[in-house]
Formats: sequence, structure tokens, C-alpha cells
Amino acid sequence: MATPMENNTRESLRALASSEIFIKSKRTRQHFMPILRANLEAALAVAAPDVIVRQRGTQEFDISGSDLVAAAGAASTVFGIGRIDRVRQIDAASLDQLAADVGRLATPMVENQTFAVRVRRAGNHDWKSHDAAVAIGDALYDASAGVDLGNPDVTVRVRVEGSRAVLVTDSWPGPGGLPISTQSPCLVMLSGGIDSPVAAWMMMRRGCPVHMLHFQLECNQADHALAVGQQLATRWSHGAAVTLHVIDFEPIKKELNASAQAKYRQVLLKQLMTEAAYRVSRELGLPLIVNGDSLGQVSSQTAANLVEIDKYARAPLLRPLLAFTKQEIVDRARQIGTYELSTRAREVCDLSGGERVETAAATHRLRKGMSMLREGLIDDALATWESVPASEWFPGVPLTPHVVNSRQNP
Repeated sequence: MATPMENNTRESLRALASSEIFIKSKRTRQHFMPILRANLEAALAVAAPDVIVRQRGTQEFDISGSDLVAAAGAASTVFGIGRIDRVRQIDAASLDQLAADVGRLATPMVENQTFAVRVRRAGNHDWKSHDAAVAIGDALYDASAGVDLGNPDVTVRVRVEGSRAVLVTDSWPGPGGLPISTQSPCLVMLSGGIDSPVAAWMMMRRGCPVHMLHFQLECNQADHALAVGQQLATRWSHGAAVTLHVIDFEPIKKELNASAQAKYRQVLLKQLMTEAAYRVSRELGLPLIVNGDSLGQVSSQTAANLVEIDKYARAPLLRPLLAFTKQEIVDRARQIGTYELSTRAREVCDLSGGERVETAAATHRLRKGMSMLREGLIDDALATWESVPASEWFPGVPLTPHVVNSRQNP
């Protein structure tokens, strides 16, 4: 990328909506774009509070202010933004003037580099986009290592808009996807490990606001999971508040260890978690439940066992990581910024006691195992349900108890 030029009043950012928004109907775009703008402004209010956002046309925003690099960094975490360009306004009253201005400003970009010129044009001119590309190429050629239209070191991008034009001096990728709050909200089962935060991020990228639910299986592990959830929410959930929820599952873990066969405990635990998540989602009015399962990653996540777990899913149970390899999940966790914190989690979900976990647990075996547990386990667990807004959480902060409406949750 080019070295950013000095700030002045003729420099700004252009944030382009994702390609997915481009292909929507006019009516859908008109619904999505105000939401995207509100989310963008929420992100910028924290990172670059002096910036001004203006919509340009139907699918992009102009961002002006004193700290464009900070603004670009914030915009690159807003779902629904496909790319952020830093642009310099130039004169396009004539082809000669356009070529001279671009030549002067872009020479440092192409110095000793191969280059290509790409021109997009809107408006009426007595010359074509190809003519502009040739004229600009001539102005830059002597400083460069030559023209390479197939695989250039640098692409000089110019957008002509009537008698004005902009030269793109830097670019940042956006996360793409759909703006948060354009799709139904969901409840994410958050372990605090590597997988579930990535699953949450992927649902957010599809436009879903999220709540995050952690099942505490060991003392002092909830704070770690909530820290991961807060980190994810702070960086990515612009425009949609995230609430963190905790339910104490330690008594259920002890009950399983005491009463269930070791090889079935993992699947039984996930069945119980799924039922509890359903009860929480119904109480909160959330139509979707999400977890970080990946097909075959561990014994409890074989196809056969996932089928058995789904029998306890009384709401749609989505698994956005289902076909991901572990390395792909790790790579995405690094990309979204949760990997380092997630790797500090200790494994507390393994109830096998070192024995082999059944990879295809039979329905009747699981039903028998469930029948061995005392009644009311889920009710007792829900009585421990506590919540806190992600923006207000810090280690040791008291969480707010949630009183379950028993009429809604039989």
C-alpha cells in the first residue's frame, strides 16, 4: 500500500458497502443502508469522534476528519463494509489537468515499481476511461519500473465524478457481510475457548445481533469466558448491545460424574446445555441458538452424536463452523482478535474421566442415562442465571440475577 499522504481538507475516506448489499433489491438496500450508517457512526464515535459521515449515492459513505487512519481502522470492523479507500480529491475539468494532478500525487506510489492504471468514470466527458488511463500512465511512466497490466506491483485507481475526481491513496479491507440488526438475533453458547467466539463472529457477520451464554462448569472459569465475550463485542458488535449470561452448570457436571456412564457423559452434557439454552432463548425472545461445533473435531461432535444432541434442540440450532477444519478456525480466531485470550482457557468440559467417548451414542442409551439423573436439574440451573451488559463487565463485577418466568419455560 502507498504511504499515506499528509492530511488536508481535500483528503477523506470512502467506505463502500459490501458486495452482498450491492446485489440486494433497491427496497432492501434502502432498508440496510441506514442501519449500516448507524453502525458505522457507532464505531467511529469511539475511535475517531471528530469525524463526519455523509452518504454518497446509494452504496458508499464519505468520512472526513482529522484522524483518517483511526477512522479506517474502526470502519474495517463494521459488518456490511466491503472496503475503505483513502482518497485525495483532484481536478478533472480537463484530461490534461487530471493526468497532471494524478501524475504529481501518484509518482511516489509507483517509484521503481511496475504499475497499472484503472479509471472509473461517471458523467459526460469528451474522452473515455481508456484515454484517461493512457494519459495518466504516460505521466507516471518515467518514475516507474514499467507498466504491467496483468500483475502490477501497484494499481493506481482513479474515480472520475463529473468535473472532479479522486485518487485512491490507500485501502483497507472491510469484513463484508450484512449489517448487524438486519437479521434475527441469536443466543450463542459461549465456552470461552477458540471455537465459539468464531461462531459468534460469523453470525454477527450475517447481520445477527447476539447474546452470549456461558455454562460455568468450574469456579473462576466464567470470568475468562466473559472476558472473551466482551472482547468480541467491543471490537465487532457496533450498533447492537451485547448481553453476557452465565448459568452455573457445576451441579449438573457433578451429577453426570456420579450417575452417568463415562462414555455418554459428554453427549448428555450437551443435550442438557441445549435444553437450557432453549429455555434461555425462549425467555429472551431469541429465535436462534448457535454453538461452535465442528463436525468430527471431537468424539461428541460426530455426525451421529450431533443428531442426538439436536433431538434436544427445541429451537433452530445453528453450527456455522460445522465444515471448518481446526486450523481454519484458529486462523479466523487470530484474524478477529480472540485467539490469544481464548487459548488461556482450561478444559473443564471433559467428563470422560480418561475413558473412550461413544462416537455414536444410541438414543435408548442416552435416554436411560438421562433417566438416571435427578429431576429438576435444568430448573435448578436456571435459578442461578445471571446477566451483565458486555460494555459494563469487568472481573469481579456483580452480575444481575435473572428471574425466570416459569409459565414460559415448562
